[in-house]
Amino acid sequence: MSSRPAQPVYPICLTNLAGAPAVVIGGGAVAARKVAGLLAVQAAVTIVSPALTPELALLAAIGRVCWINRPYVPGDLAGARLAFAATDVRGVNAQVAGEAAQRGLLCNVADAPEEGSFHLPAVHRQAELVIAVSTGGTAPGRARQWRDRIAAWLAATATDEPTKEDRGPRPRSSNQRRTG
Repeated sequence: MSSRPAQPVYPICLTNLAGAPAVVIGGGAVAARKVAGLLAVQAAVTIVSPALTPELALLAAIGRVCWINRPYVPGDLAGARLAFAATDVRGVNAQVAGEAAQRGLLCNVADAPEEGSFHLPAVHRQAELVIAVSTGGTAPGRARQWRDRIAAWLAATATDEPTKEDRGPRPRSSNQRRTG
């Protein structure tokens, strides 16, 4: 568990990412997890890395992602909507974070979440439900454990009958704040 305090976060769900350009710098296991999440929302993914995991190499071979086979160079984030620094080189990740900040891009920095503008929660998706669990980037393993517990609970309590909440909006009281 990290000793740094969690930064205040503002949780959001990004929408309309189908076709949105996302650049992932790095081609290892961490990058593969980022790419999988981006492909799940149909983003247009470009990977910049001199090497890829077999899984990422297959995605590039079948055209699911664009692969630029070389190390990161400044300018690689041009045109991106989202950026991910996921190399195993601290200095490169810091450079990516700096370029993203200059360009005003949302950026996830895998090895130093405080340098980026967002981090990724542990996510469980089923039907019309998305559950996200976050520790503010301080303990991703713990977030994954809680996500898995919640997913198991959902599976154990699944029912085909709609609940009262599923039947439509409830009337709001005058002191209830609007969210979402």
